[in-house]
Amino acid sequence: MAERPFLAGIGPIHAECESRRSEIQESLIRIDRDFHQAKLDLQACDDIDTFKDRLREVGKYVPSAFDSRFKPARTGDCIGLTVRDDAGIAATLGVRLYRFTVTSMADHLETLSLFYSNPAEQMIPGERLSIQGDADAYASRLQDKVYWTGGLWVRPDLRGRQTNFPKLLGIAAGSMAHARWGRVGMVSVTEKVMAERGLVSKSYDMQHVLDSIIWTHPARPEKKEWVLLAKDADYIARQTLTHSAGEVPLIYRVDENRRIA
Repeated sequence: MAERPFLAGIGPIHAECESRRSEIQESLIRIDRDFHQAKLDLQACDDIDTFKDRLREVGKYVPSAFDSRFKPARTGDCIGLTVRDDAGIAATLGVRLYRFTVTSMADHLETLSLFYSNPAEQMIPGERLSIQGDADAYASRLQDKVYWTGGLWVRPDLRGRQTNFPKLLGIAAGSMAHARWGRVGMVSVTEKVMAERGLVSKSYDMQHVLDSIIWTHPARPEKKEWVLLAKDADYIARQTLTHSAGEVPLIYRVDENRRIA
């Protein structure tokens, strides 16, 4: 399925968020306007295969959660965001909806069924995941629906102080997720070392950074310690409200001397 302009992919506001219709709409319109004013094109797609193609295009590792060979998703249960400028793709971010019925998200993580339709046959031999402590307590409470965030990539010349892409795309995805899927929280994982450097809370405006996940994967033996990232539905709603009021700094462009213009 082809990408579409960001606003064209929104559709009707979910009934669970009807009372927040105006703030969600204002946030989405402001995001689109700010990107255009910065001469950036923000596109959205509704299927994981299109988003997977964008990740491959920039050389980004494709997580199994965004690879239909491992964990298919229904069209409409995925939102892939791609930012482009004159030099090509500038940034990407993807989210996909999970619905839990019998077991919790913690169970899906520990059995790796969050990433594989058939873990016993699809996972890499030797791959194991263990969730403990605060991460386990939080994930065990998630027994309805939640969206997973992954595939974040920012072109090297736009990282750091140059842009606010990680935070802004997170708000864009959260606003779009609430518009499409209703009151839903967000989860993901990242390496523990990234959290210890303070990059997650500062750059991503993450509500919860929770220990601990031990994820052993033969393809990346040096990356074993992970943390659970999460935002409650109310926190996402507050981010949307703050952004719709124009209180969030957005995109920073720098001049040839790498000073913020």
